Amino acid sequence: MNDHSLETILQKFDGLPAMPGVALKLIEAIQAADPDIRAIAQLISSDAVLSAKLLKIINSPFYGLVNKITGVEQAVKMLGLNAVKNLCLGLILKTRFVKKGSGQSNLSAFWKDALVGAVAAKLLAGQVNIKNVEDAFFLGLLANIGSLTLAHAFPDQYARVPDAIKTSQCSYQEAEYQVFGFDHMDVGALLVKSWGLPETFYTPIQYHHCVERLPDGSSGAVQLLTRILHLSSLYIDLIASADMTTVLGRIAHFIAAYGFEGVLDAAAVGKELIQQTKAISPIFDVQFNDENELESMLESARQELVNISLQMVGDVIGKNNELASLRRQANIDALTQLHNYKAFRETLNREISRSNRYHHPLCLVLADIDYFKRVNDSFGHPAGDQVLKTVSQQLKADLRERDFIARHGGEEFAIILPETPLAAGLQVAERLREQIKALEIHYESRLIRVTMSFGVAALEQLPSASAEQLVKLADDALYVSKNQGRDRCSLALPSQWAETKHIGSGYSSNPTNGP
Repeated sequence: MNDHSLETILQKFDGLPAMPGVALKLIEAIQAADPDIRAIAQLISSDAVLSAKLLKIINSPFYGLVNKITGVEQAVKMLGLNAVKNLCLGLILKTRFVKKGSGQSNLSAFWKDALVGAVAAKLLAGQVNIKNVEDAFFLGLLANIGSLTLAHAFPDQYARVPDAIKTSQCSYQEAEYQVFGFDHMDVGALLVKSWGLPETFYTPIQYHHCVERLPDGSSGAVQLLTRILHLSSLYIDLIASADMTTVLGRIAHFIAAYGFEGVLDAAAVGKELIQQTKAISPIFDVQFNDENELESMLESARQELVNISLQMVGDVIGKNNELASLRRQANIDALTQLHNYKAFRETLNREISRSNRYHHPLCLVLADIDYFKRVNDSFGHPAGDQVLKTVSQQLKADLRERDFIARHGGEEFAIILPETPLAAGLQVAERLREQIKALEIHYESRLIRVTMSFGVAALEQLPSASAEQLVKLADDALYVSKNQGRDRCSLALPSQWAETKHIGSGYSSNPTNGP
Protein backbone atom coordinates (compact mmCIF):
# COMPACT_ATOMS: atom_id res chain seq x y z
CA MET A 1 0.00 0.00 0.00
CA ASN A 2 1.69 3.23 -1.12
CA ASP A 3 1.32 6.51 0.74
CA HIS A 4 -1.15 7.82 -1.80
CA SER A 5 -3.42 4.78 -1.44
CA LEU A 6 -3.24 5.02 2.34
CA GLU A 7 -4.13 8.71 2.32
CA THR A 8 -6.90 8.16 -0.21
CA ILE A 9 -8.48 5.36 1.81
CA LEU A 10 -8.44 7.38 5.02
CA GLN A 11 -9.91 10.45 3.31
CA LYS A 12 -12.63 8.46 1.62
CA PHE A 13 -13.78 6.58 4.70
CA ASP A 14 -13.44 9.60 7.00
CA GLY A 15 -12.72 7.13 9.78
CA LEU A 16 -12.59 3.39 9.25
CA PRO A 17 -15.42 1.20 10.64
CA ALA A 18 -14.88 0.47 14.33
CA MET A 19 -14.70 -2.97 15.88
CA PRO A 20 -17.98 -3.59 17.81
CA GLY A 21 -17.74 -2.45 21.44
CA VAL A 22 -17.95 -5.87 23.09
CA ALA A 23 -15.08 -7.07 20.89
CA LEU A 24 -12.89 -4.15 21.95
CA LYS A 25 -13.62 -4.89 25.62
CA LEU A 26 -12.71 -8.54 25.03
CA ILE A 27 -9.42 -7.66 23.30
CA GLU A 28 -8.54 -5.19 26.04
CA ALA A 29 -9.23 -7.75 28.79
CA ILE A 30 -7.15 -10.44 27.10
CA GLN A 31 -4.23 -8.09 26.40
CA ALA A 32 -3.90 -7.26 30.10
CA ALA A 33 -0.60 -8.22 31.73
CA ASP A 34 -2.37 -10.85 33.82
CA PRO A 35 -5.70 -11.72 32.12
CA ASP A 36 -8.51 -12.50 34.56
CA ILE A 37 -10.10 -15.65 33.08
CA ARG A 38 -13.17 -15.44 35.31
CA ALA A 39 -13.78 -11.78 34.42
CA ILE A 40 -13.35 -12.55 30.70
CA ALA A 41 -15.78 -15.46 30.98
CA GLN A 42 -18.29 -13.18 32.71
CA LEU A 43 -17.88 -10.57 29.96
CA ILE A 44 -18.70 -13.17 27.29
CA SER A 45 -21.50 -14.71 29.37
CA SER A 46 -23.14 -11.30 29.82
CA ASP A 47 -23.98 -11.45 26.11
CA ALA A 48 -26.52 -14.27 26.02
CA VAL A 49 -26.59 -14.67 22.23
CA LEU A 50 -22.80 -14.64 21.93
CA SER A 51 -22.22 -17.15 24.74
CA ALA A 52 -24.95 -19.48 23.42
CA LYS A 53 -23.43 -19.55 19.93
CA LEU A 54 -19.97 -20.01 21.41
CA LEU A 55 -21.03 -23.08 23.38
CA LYS A 56 -22.81 -24.49 20.31
CA ILE A 57 -19.58 -24.32 18.30
CA ILE A 58 -17.48 -25.82 21.08
CA ASN A 59 -19.93 -28.72 21.53
CA SER A 60 -20.30 -29.31 17.77
CA PRO A 61 -18.43 -31.93 15.71
CA PHE A 62 -16.10 -29.07 14.72
CA TYR A 63 -14.19 -29.69 17.97
CA GLY A 64 -15.25 -33.29 18.59
CA LEU A 65 -15.03 -33.07 22.40
CA VAL A 66 -16.09 -36.14 24.35
CA ASN A 67 -17.59 -34.28 27.31
CA LYS A 68 -20.11 -31.48 26.89
CA ILE A 69 -19.01 -27.96 27.86
CA THR A 70 -21.71 -26.14 29.81
CA GLY A 71 -20.15 -22.77 30.62
CA VAL A 72 -17.82 -20.16 29.16
CA GLU A 73 -15.26 -20.42 31.95
CA GLN A 74 -15.14 -24.19 31.46
CA ALA A 75 -14.66 -23.61 27.72
CA VAL A 76 -11.71 -21.31 28.39
CA LYS A 77 -10.09 -23.88 30.66
CA MET A 78 -10.74 -26.68 28.17
CA LEU A 79 -9.79 -24.98 24.87
CA GLY A 80 -7.62 -22.14 26.06
CA LEU A 81 -8.19 -18.41 26.23
CA ASN A 82 -6.89 -17.78 22.70
CA ALA A 83 -9.30 -20.26 21.07
CA VAL A 84 -12.33 -18.86 22.91
CA LYS A 85 -11.27 -15.30 22.16
CA ASN A 86 -10.96 -15.92 18.43
CA LEU A 87 -14.28 -17.75 18.22
CA CYS A 88 -16.00 -14.90 20.05
CA LEU A 89 -14.42 -12.25 17.84
CA GLY A 90 -15.48 -14.18 14.76
CA LEU A 91 -19.07 -14.46 15.97
CA ILE A 92 -19.18 -10.76 16.89
CA LEU A 93 -17.79 -9.78 13.51
CA LYS A 94 -20.29 -11.99 11.69
CA THR A 95 -23.35 -10.62 13.51
CA ARG A 96 -22.49 -7.00 14.24
CA PHE A 97 -19.95 -5.62 11.78
CA VAL A 98 -22.45 -5.11 8.96
CA LYS A 99 -26.13 -5.84 9.42
CA LYS A 100 -28.54 -6.97 6.73
CA GLY A 101 -30.32 -4.20 4.92
CA SER A 102 -27.50 -1.70 5.49
CA GLY A 103 -26.23 -1.51 1.94
CA GLN A 104 -24.62 -4.92 1.37
CA SER A 105 -26.83 -7.15 -0.75
CA ASN A 106 -24.92 -10.41 -0.54
CA LEU A 107 -23.88 -10.80 3.07
CA SER A 108 -24.65 -14.51 3.20
CA ALA A 109 -22.37 -15.27 0.24
CA PHE A 110 -19.55 -13.24 1.78
CA TRP A 111 -19.79 -14.98 5.15
CA LYS A 112 -20.04 -18.40 3.55
CA ASP A 113 -16.73 -17.77 1.77
CA ALA A 114 -15.23 -16.25 4.92
CA LEU A 115 -16.21 -19.30 6.97
CA VAL A 116 -14.70 -21.67 4.39
CA GLY A 117 -11.51 -19.60 4.45
CA ALA A 118 -11.42 -19.59 8.26
CA VAL A 119 -11.87 -23.37 8.57
CA ALA A 120 -9.30 -23.94 5.82
CA ALA A 121 -6.78 -21.64 7.52
CA LYS A 122 -7.24 -23.46 10.84
CA LEU A 123 -6.83 -26.87 9.20
CA LEU A 124 -3.74 -25.81 7.28
CA ALA A 125 -2.15 -24.11 10.29
CA GLY A 126 -2.75 -27.21 12.42
CA GLN A 127 -1.12 -29.54 9.92
CA VAL A 128 1.82 -27.21 9.32
CA ASN A 129 2.14 -27.00 13.11
CA ILE A 130 1.85 -23.24 13.48
CA LYS A 131 1.84 -21.90 17.02
CA ASN A 132 -1.55 -20.48 18.09
CA VAL A 133 -3.56 -22.37 15.48
CA GLU A 134 -6.75 -20.67 16.65
CA ASP A 135 -5.41 -17.33 15.40
CA ALA A 136 -5.55 -18.80 11.90
CA PHE A 137 -9.33 -19.28 12.16
CA PHE A 138 -9.98 -15.62 13.00
CA LEU A 139 -7.39 -14.52 10.44
CA GLY A 140 -9.25 -16.53 7.80
CA LEU A 141 -12.52 -14.78 8.70
CA LEU A 142 -10.81 -11.41 8.39
CA ALA A 143 -8.93 -12.13 5.15
CA ASN A 144 -11.42 -10.44 2.81
CA ILE A 145 -13.09 -8.07 5.27
CA GLY A 146 -11.91 -5.24 3.02
CA SER A 147 -14.32 -6.40 0.29
CA LEU A 148 -17.24 -6.30 2.70
CA THR A 149 -16.18 -2.87 3.93
CA LEU A 150 -15.94 -1.45 0.40
CA ALA A 151 -19.22 -3.01 -0.74
CA HIS A 152 -21.02 -1.70 2.35
CA ALA A 153 -19.56 1.81 2.28
CA PHE A 154 -19.67 2.37 -1.50
CA PRO A 155 -22.32 0.07 -2.99
CA ASP A 156 -22.72 2.01 -6.25
CA GLN A 157 -19.00 2.09 -7.00
CA TYR A 158 -18.50 -1.51 -5.93
CA ALA A 159 -21.24 -2.59 -8.32
CA ARG A 160 -18.83 -1.55 -11.11
CA VAL A 161 -16.28 -4.19 -10.08
CA PRO A 162 -17.97 -7.16 -11.84
CA ASP A 163 -18.18 -5.10 -15.04
CA ALA A 164 -14.47 -4.33 -14.80
CA ILE A 165 -13.71 -8.03 -14.34
CA LYS A 166 -15.75 -8.92 -17.41
CA THR A 167 -14.24 -6.16 -19.54
CA SER A 168 -10.60 -6.62 -18.53
CA GLN A 169 -10.68 -10.36 -17.76
CA CYS A 170 -8.85 -9.62 -14.53
CA SER A 171 -8.97 -10.73 -10.90
CA TYR A 172 -11.31 -9.23 -8.32
CA GLN A 173 -8.55 -7.25 -6.65
CA GLU A 174 -7.33 -5.89 -9.99
CA ALA A 175 -10.88 -4.77 -10.82
CA GLU A 176 -11.17 -3.12 -7.40
CA TYR A 177 -7.98 -1.21 -8.12
CA GLN A 178 -9.40 -0.03 -11.43
CA VAL A 179 -12.51 1.31 -9.70
CA PHE A 180 -11.06 2.66 -6.45
CA GLY A 181 -7.30 3.05 -6.89
CA PHE A 182 -6.73 0.42 -4.17
CA ASP A 183 -8.12 -3.04 -3.39
CA HIS A 184 -9.74 -4.98 -0.55
CA MET A 185 -6.34 -6.16 0.71
CA ASP A 186 -5.31 -2.53 1.25
CA VAL A 187 -8.56 -1.73 3.07
CA GLY A 188 -8.57 -4.94 5.09
CA ALA A 189 -5.00 -4.50 6.30
CA LEU A 190 -5.57 -0.88 7.27
CA LEU A 191 -8.84 -1.75 9.02
CA VAL A 192 -7.39 -4.64 11.03
CA LYS A 193 -4.36 -2.55 11.98
CA SER A 194 -6.67 0.24 13.18
CA TRP A 195 -8.34 -2.29 15.48
CA GLY A 196 -5.05 -2.87 17.26
CA LEU A 197 -4.45 -6.39 15.95
CA PRO A 198 -0.79 -7.39 15.48
CA GLU A 199 1.34 -7.55 12.33
CA THR A 200 0.74 -11.30 12.11
CA PHE A 201 -2.83 -10.33 11.17
CA TYR A 202 -2.65 -7.21 9.03
CA THR A 203 0.43 -8.07 6.94
CA PRO A 204 -0.86 -11.50 5.77
CA ILE A 205 -4.17 -9.82 4.88
CA GLN A 206 -2.24 -7.20 2.89
CA TYR A 207 -0.45 -9.81 0.75
CA HIS A 208 -2.53 -13.00 0.77
CA HIS A 209 -3.42 -12.74 -2.95
CA CYS A 210 0.12 -11.68 -3.90
CA VAL A 211 2.55 -13.53 -1.63
CA GLU A 212 5.40 -12.76 -4.00
CA ARG A 213 5.17 -9.06 -3.03
CA LEU A 214 5.68 -9.69 0.68
CA PRO A 215 8.52 -7.42 1.89
CA ASP A 216 11.88 -9.16 2.27
CA GLY A 217 12.23 -8.16 5.91
CA SER A 218 9.02 -9.89 6.99
CA SER A 219 9.37 -12.27 9.93
CA GLY A 220 9.16 -16.03 9.49
CA ALA A 221 5.79 -16.09 11.27
CA VAL A 222 4.35 -13.46 8.93
CA GLN A 223 5.65 -15.27 5.85
CA LEU A 224 4.16 -18.56 7.01
CA LEU A 225 0.76 -17.08 7.86
CA THR A 226 0.63 -15.22 4.53
CA ARG A 227 1.19 -18.49 2.67
CA ILE A 228 -1.44 -20.22 4.80
CA LEU A 229 -3.91 -17.43 4.09
CA HIS A 230 -3.16 -17.63 0.37
CA LEU A 231 -3.85 -21.38 0.37
CA SER A 232 -7.05 -20.86 2.36
CA SER A 233 -8.22 -18.35 -0.28
CA LEU A 234 -7.64 -21.01 -2.95
CA TYR A 235 -9.81 -23.41 -0.95
CA ILE A 236 -12.59 -20.81 -1.06
CA ASP A 237 -12.23 -20.90 -4.85
CA LEU A 238 -12.23 -24.70 -4.76
CA ILE A 239 -15.56 -24.97 -2.91
CA ALA A 240 -17.17 -22.39 -5.20
CA SER A 241 -15.73 -23.68 -8.48
CA ALA A 242 -17.45 -25.80 -11.09
CA ASP A 243 -13.97 -26.88 -12.24
CA MET A 244 -12.42 -28.30 -9.08
CA THR A 245 -9.60 -30.01 -10.98
CA THR A 246 -8.00 -26.73 -12.05
CA VAL A 247 -8.24 -25.16 -8.60
CA LEU A 248 -7.04 -28.32 -6.86
CA GLY A 249 -4.06 -28.31 -9.19
CA ARG A 250 -3.29 -24.72 -8.22
CA ILE A 251 -3.45 -25.65 -4.54
CA ALA A 252 -1.12 -28.62 -5.06
CA HIS A 253 1.27 -26.39 -7.01
CA PHE A 254 1.51 -23.81 -4.22
CA ILE A 255 1.73 -26.48 -1.50
CA ALA A 256 4.89 -27.69 -3.25
CA ALA A 257 6.15 -24.15 -3.91
CA TYR A 258 5.80 -23.26 -0.22
CA GLY A 259 7.64 -26.38 0.93
CA PHE A 260 4.56 -28.09 2.43
CA GLU A 261 4.51 -31.05 0.03
CA GLY A 262 5.41 -33.65 2.66
CA VAL A 263 2.97 -32.16 5.18
CA LEU A 264 -0.18 -31.19 3.29
CA ASP A 265 -2.31 -33.23 0.90
CA ALA A 266 -4.47 -30.86 -1.17
CA ALA A 267 -7.40 -33.26 -1.64
CA ALA A 268 -7.32 -34.58 1.94
CA VAL A 269 -7.45 -31.04 3.34
CA GLY A 270 -10.33 -30.30 0.98
CA LYS A 271 -12.32 -33.31 2.20
CA GLU A 272 -11.79 -32.39 5.86
CA LEU A 273 -12.68 -28.79 5.04
CA ILE A 274 -16.05 -29.82 3.60
CA GLN A 275 -16.90 -31.89 6.67
CA GLN A 276 -15.85 -29.28 9.22
CA THR A 277 -17.49 -26.36 7.43
CA LYS A 278 -20.72 -28.34 7.17
CA ALA A 279 -20.61 -28.94 10.93
CA ILE A 280 -20.07 -25.31 11.88
CA SER A 281 -22.05 -23.45 9.19
CA PRO A 282 -25.49 -23.54 10.92
CA ILE A 283 -24.06 -21.82 13.98
CA PHE A 284 -22.72 -19.03 11.77
CA ASP A 285 -26.12 -18.86 10.00
CA VAL A 286 -24.56 -19.87 6.69
CA GLN A 287 -26.11 -22.16 4.10
CA PHE A 288 -23.64 -24.77 2.85
CA ASN A 289 -23.80 -26.88 -0.31
CA ASP A 290 -24.62 -30.58 -0.26
CA GLU A 291 -21.72 -32.28 1.48
CA ASN A 292 -21.92 -35.55 -0.48
CA GLU A 293 -22.01 -33.76 -3.83
CA LEU A 294 -18.97 -31.64 -2.94
CA GLU A 295 -17.00 -34.66 -1.77
CA SER A 296 -17.88 -36.54 -4.96
CA MET A 297 -16.73 -33.58 -7.10
CA LEU A 298 -13.54 -33.32 -5.06
CA GLU A 299 -12.76 -37.02 -5.51
CA SER A 300 -13.29 -36.74 -9.26
CA ALA A 301 -10.96 -33.73 -9.32
CA ARG A 302 -8.34 -35.65 -7.33
CA GLN A 303 -8.44 -38.56 -9.78
CA GLU A 304 -8.20 -36.25 -12.78
CA LEU A 305 -5.26 -34.44 -11.23
CA VAL A 306 -3.29 -37.71 -11.05
CA ASN A 307 -2.95 -37.53 -14.82
CA ILE A 308 -1.81 -33.89 -14.83
CA SER A 309 1.76 -33.07 -13.83
CA LEU A 310 2.40 -30.26 -11.36
CA GLN A 311 4.87 -28.84 -13.88
CA MET A 312 2.00 -28.41 -16.33
CA VAL A 313 -0.10 -26.71 -13.65
CA GLY A 314 2.84 -24.45 -12.79
CA ASP A 315 3.26 -23.48 -16.44
CA VAL A 316 -0.43 -22.54 -16.66
CA ILE A 317 -0.21 -20.47 -13.47
CA GLY A 318 2.90 -18.74 -14.76
CA LYS A 319 1.18 -17.89 -18.04
CA ASN A 320 -1.91 -16.60 -16.21
CA ASN A 321 0.23 -14.38 -14.01
CA GLU A 322 2.10 -13.14 -17.05
CA LEU A 323 -1.17 -12.38 -18.84
CA ALA A 324 -2.50 -10.55 -15.79
CA SER A 325 0.66 -8.46 -15.65
CA LEU A 326 0.45 -7.72 -19.36
CA ARG A 327 -3.22 -6.73 -19.00
CA ARG A 328 -2.29 -4.28 -16.25
CA GLN A 329 0.56 -2.86 -18.30
CA ALA A 330 -1.65 -2.55 -21.35
CA ASN A 331 -4.00 -0.22 -19.48
CA ILE A 332 -1.42 1.92 -17.64
CA ASP A 333 0.64 4.84 -18.95
CA ALA A 334 4.26 4.06 -18.05
CA LEU A 335 5.30 7.64 -17.24
CA THR A 336 2.38 8.94 -15.18
CA GLN A 337 1.03 5.58 -13.90
CA LEU A 338 -2.44 6.81 -14.83
CA HIS A 339 -4.74 4.83 -17.09
CA ASN A 340 -3.93 5.19 -20.78
CA TYR A 341 -6.05 6.14 -23.79
CA LYS A 342 -7.16 2.54 -24.42
CA ALA A 343 -8.42 2.15 -20.85
CA PHE A 344 -10.11 5.55 -21.08
CA ARG A 345 -12.15 4.63 -24.15
CA GLU A 346 -13.20 1.29 -22.67
CA THR A 347 -14.24 2.92 -19.40
CA LEU A 348 -16.08 5.78 -21.09
CA ASN A 349 -18.17 3.37 -23.17
CA ARG A 350 -18.94 1.33 -20.04
CA GLU A 351 -19.90 4.40 -17.98
CA ILE A 352 -22.11 5.77 -20.76
CA SER A 353 -23.94 2.44 -20.94
CA ARG A 354 -24.38 2.45 -17.17
CA SER A 355 -25.63 6.05 -17.16
CA ASN A 356 -28.15 5.25 -19.87
CA ARG A 357 -29.34 2.12 -18.08
CA TYR A 358 -29.91 3.81 -14.72
CA HIS A 359 -30.61 7.34 -16.01
CA HIS A 360 -27.71 8.76 -13.98
CA PRO A 361 -25.69 11.87 -14.93
CA LEU A 362 -22.16 11.63 -16.32
CA CYS A 363 -19.52 14.28 -16.94
CA LEU A 364 -16.35 14.24 -19.01
CA VAL A 365 -13.49 16.67 -18.46
CA LEU A 366 -10.57 17.13 -20.86
CA ALA A 367 -7.59 19.06 -19.48
CA ASP A 368 -4.36 20.29 -20.99
CA ILE A 369 -1.19 21.72 -19.42
CA ASP A 370 -0.80 25.26 -20.73
CA TYR A 371 2.31 26.09 -22.78
CA PHE A 372 3.87 22.74 -21.95
CA LYS A 373 6.39 23.11 -24.79
CA ARG A 374 7.92 26.03 -22.89
CA VAL A 375 8.68 23.69 -19.96
CA ASN A 376 10.60 21.32 -22.22
CA ASP A 377 12.37 24.20 -23.99
CA SER A 378 13.28 26.06 -20.79
CA PHE A 379 14.07 23.22 -18.40
CA GLY A 380 14.61 20.15 -20.61
CA HIS A 381 12.56 17.06 -21.34
CA PRO A 382 13.37 15.31 -18.02
CA ALA A 383 11.84 18.32 -16.26
CA GLY A 384 8.81 18.02 -18.53
CA ASP A 385 8.46 14.39 -17.49
CA GLN A 386 8.62 15.43 -13.84
CA VAL A 387 5.89 18.01 -14.43
CA LEU A 388 3.67 15.40 -16.06
CA LYS A 389 4.16 12.97 -13.15
CA THR A 390 3.55 15.59 -10.47
CA VAL A 391 0.48 17.03 -12.17
CA SER A 392 -0.89 13.50 -12.63
CA GLN A 393 -0.46 12.73 -8.93
CA GLN A 394 -2.13 15.99 -7.91
CA LEU A 395 -5.12 15.52 -10.21
CA LYS A 396 -5.64 11.95 -9.01
CA ALA A 397 -5.35 12.95 -5.35
CA ASP A 398 -8.07 15.60 -5.77
CA LEU A 399 -10.61 13.22 -7.32
CA ARG A 400 -13.00 10.75 -5.75
CA GLU A 401 -12.32 7.01 -5.88
CA ARG A 402 -15.28 6.55 -8.21
CA ASP A 403 -13.78 9.01 -10.71
CA PHE A 404 -11.53 7.86 -13.54
CA ILE A 405 -8.48 9.72 -14.82
CA ALA A 406 -6.30 8.84 -17.80
CA ARG A 407 -3.47 10.35 -19.78
CA HIS A 408 -5.25 11.18 -23.01
CA GLY A 409 -2.04 11.84 -24.89
CA GLY A 410 0.95 14.17 -24.58
CA GLU A 411 0.13 16.74 -21.91
CA GLU A 412 -3.63 16.14 -22.09
CA PHE A 413 -5.72 14.30 -19.52
CA ALA A 414 -9.24 12.86 -19.55
CA ILE A 415 -11.41 12.64 -16.42
CA ILE A 416 -14.68 10.72 -16.21
CA LEU A 417 -17.02 11.83 -13.41
CA PRO A 418 -19.82 9.29 -12.81
CA GLU A 419 -23.00 10.41 -11.02
CA THR A 420 -22.07 14.02 -11.80
CA PRO A 421 -24.28 16.59 -13.60
CA LEU A 422 -22.81 19.38 -15.70
CA ALA A 423 -22.82 22.12 -13.04
CA ALA A 424 -21.06 19.88 -10.50
CA GLY A 425 -18.56 18.78 -13.15
CA LEU A 426 -17.69 22.40 -13.79
CA GLN A 427 -17.09 22.91 -10.06
CA VAL A 428 -14.77 19.90 -9.98
CA ALA A 429 -12.80 21.24 -12.93
CA GLU A 430 -12.47 24.66 -11.31
CA ARG A 431 -11.19 23.10 -8.08
CA LEU A 432 -8.61 21.10 -10.05
CA ARG A 433 -7.56 24.22 -11.95
CA GLU A 434 -6.92 26.10 -8.71
CA GLN A 435 -4.95 23.19 -7.21
CA ILE A 436 -2.67 22.94 -10.24
CA LYS A 437 -2.11 26.70 -10.36
CA ALA A 438 -0.98 26.61 -6.71
CA LEU A 439 1.27 23.60 -7.26
CA GLU A 440 5.02 24.04 -6.76
CA ILE A 441 7.11 21.58 -8.79
CA HIS A 442 10.76 21.31 -7.84
CA TYR A 443 13.28 19.96 -10.31
CA GLU A 444 17.05 20.13 -9.71
CA SER A 445 16.71 23.06 -7.30
CA ARG A 446 14.50 24.96 -9.74
CA LEU A 447 10.85 25.85 -9.20
CA ILE A 448 8.42 25.21 -12.03
CA ARG A 449 4.82 26.41 -12.03
CA VAL A 450 2.18 25.51 -14.57
CA THR A 451 -1.50 26.17 -15.23
CA MET A 452 -4.10 24.05 -16.97
CA SER A 453 -7.08 24.59 -19.21
CA PHE A 454 -10.23 22.51 -18.81
CA GLY A 455 -13.16 21.63 -21.01
CA VAL A 456 -16.30 20.17 -19.44
CA ALA A 457 -19.16 18.29 -21.10
CA ALA A 458 -22.02 16.10 -19.89
CA LEU A 459 -24.39 13.53 -21.32
CA GLU A 460 -27.31 15.79 -20.40
CA GLN A 461 -26.14 18.20 -23.13
CA LEU A 462 -26.55 15.63 -25.88
CA PRO A 463 -29.77 14.48 -27.56
CA SER A 464 -28.38 10.91 -27.71
CA ALA A 465 -25.55 9.29 -25.75
CA SER A 466 -22.40 8.73 -27.76
CA ALA A 467 -18.79 8.48 -26.59
CA GLU A 468 -17.60 10.24 -29.76
CA GLN A 469 -20.05 13.13 -29.33
CA LEU A 470 -19.21 13.54 -25.64
CA VAL A 471 -15.46 13.61 -26.33
CA LYS A 472 -16.02 16.09 -29.18
CA LEU A 473 -18.08 18.35 -26.93
CA ALA A 474 -15.45 18.29 -24.16
CA ASP A 475 -12.71 18.92 -26.72
CA ASP A 476 -14.64 21.91 -28.05
CA ALA A 477 -14.91 23.22 -24.50
CA LEU A 478 -11.16 22.80 -24.01
CA TYR A 479 -10.59 24.75 -27.21
CA VAL A 480 -12.73 27.58 -25.81
CA SER A 481 -10.52 27.71 -22.70
CA LYS A 482 -7.35 27.85 -24.77
CA ASN A 483 -8.78 30.39 -27.20
CA GLN A 484 -9.88 32.73 -24.43
CA GLY A 485 -6.57 32.92 -22.58
CA ARG A 486 -5.96 29.51 -20.95
CA ASP A 487 -5.99 28.76 -17.20
CA ARG A 488 -9.76 28.52 -17.19
CA CYS A 489 -12.66 26.05 -17.29
CA SER A 490 -15.20 26.18 -20.09
CA LEU A 491 -18.43 24.62 -21.24
CA ALA A 492 -18.86 24.34 -24.99
CA LEU A 493 -22.55 24.04 -25.79
CA PRO A 494 -23.63 21.89 -28.75
CA SER A 495 -23.38 23.62 -32.10
CA GLN A 496 -27.15 24.11 -32.39
CA TRP A 497 -26.94 26.38 -29.31
CA ALA A 498 -25.40 29.77 -29.88
CA GLU A 499 -24.15 30.62 -26.40
CA THR A 500 -20.83 29.44 -24.93
CA LYS A 501 -20.15 29.86 -21.19
CA HIS A 502 -16.86 29.86 -19.36
CA ILE A 503 -15.41 30.65 -15.95
CA GLY A 504 -11.88 31.08 -14.60
CA SER A 505 -9.11 33.68 -14.51
CA GLY A 506 -6.88 34.76 -17.37
CA TYR A 507 -3.44 33.31 -18.04
CA SER A 508 -0.40 35.44 -17.26
CA SER A 509 2.46 34.99 -19.69
CA ASN A 510 4.89 36.50 -17.19
CA PRO A 511 7.70 33.91 -16.93
CA THR A 512 8.01 34.54 -13.18
CA ASN A 513 4.50 33.21 -12.71
CA GLY A 514 4.76 30.22 -14.96
CA PRO A 515 6.46 28.76 -18.01
